[in-house]
Amino acid sequence: MKNLLLFLVVGILVLSGLGAVANNDIKCSSSFSDELDQYQDVMTENAVVPVGQIPIPDNPINVQVAQSFIPTKEIITRVEVFIGKNSTATYPYILSIRDNLTKEDLTMTSVDPEDIPTEDYGWVEFDFDDLRVNIGQTYYIVSITENTTENFYAWGANNISESYPLGCAWFSVDDGDSWGNESSSSCPNNIEEWVYQGSQPILEDVVTWDMCFKTYGGENNAPLPPDISGPTKGTADISYDYTFVSEDPDGDKIYYKINWGDGNVVEWIGPFDSEDPQTVSHKWEQQGDYIISAKAKDIYDLESSWSSFHITMPRNKVASNNFILRLLEQLYNTFPILRQFLRL
Repeated sequence: MKNLLLFLVVGILVLSGLGAVANNDIKCSSSFSDELDQYQDVMTENAVVPVGQIPIPDNPINVQVAQSFIPTKEIITRVEVFIGKNSTATYPYILSIRDNLTKEDLTMTSVDPEDIPTEDYGWVEFDFDDLRVNIGQTYYIVSITENTTENFYAWGANNISESYPLGCAWFSVDDGDSWGNESSSSCPNNIEEWVYQGSQPILEDVVTWDMCFKTYGGENNAPLPPDISGPTKGTADISYDYTFVSEDPDGDKIYYKINWGDGNVVEWIGPFDSEDPQTVSHKWEQQGDYIISAKAKDIYDLESSWSSFHITMPRNKVASNNFILRLLEQLYNTFPILRQFLRL
């Protein structure tokens, strides 16, 4: 693979039309209220990386850019990146999260070009369905756009220090088939798995490229054990309705698992809204005492503890019918007038 730093330098020159380039060590701010997790929010002067097709005469280059990070929260809710666009950009800016650069997206969303600053830079939010991640595992924010003539953006970066120690920037110029970085060996993602390992021969000192990014998220909480309500007594072989309701502290949708205590189990029905009661019917074929058990889980598979509800089936419908038949038989044998009446 060709030297990626050269591509970055070329990209900076091509993107020089972006007028309001951030000054050295500008602290980029954001107005979003989500809980901040991982970030690198310092852009050094002219340290930008092109995303898209760079119109180099006779040899256009398609550039994809990624930033690795290690979350400390269980749920990622959104991401912000500090970007701008060339006035010729007409296709959306696509952002995804992966756990391996050469594998499929875990989640993906896009922002239309009219919502991205032109010839300037700003924090742009990419909101997607909440993503559950493994704390301490490396993930990647991947930026791409349509590879077509003069459709490109610029992503601000820091290239004078190891500004984000838990990751670094990664670049691809072959449509994501292989990735490399221009970072020092101290970057935890500088591993042999990737085809190319950069060394920045143009600079005297090896440094780490880090993109300007922010991830937001929170902790996931399990639903409360379900409340169970319904008849406490009944007759065997007759169906009864029971209601199950749980609350999820995060407002996530809920699934229910129900064990009727007679060997029958209902496996994870749902999803339902938090605090929305659900009614399920069941009948017990034999008389006796039973314990209904139920638990809830949220959409991230975090489960509550079990709750229980004791019921008894003291009467059997078939046995009750036999009792009535025996009573009629005794009356029939005891009272001749009743026998005469029944013969009519």
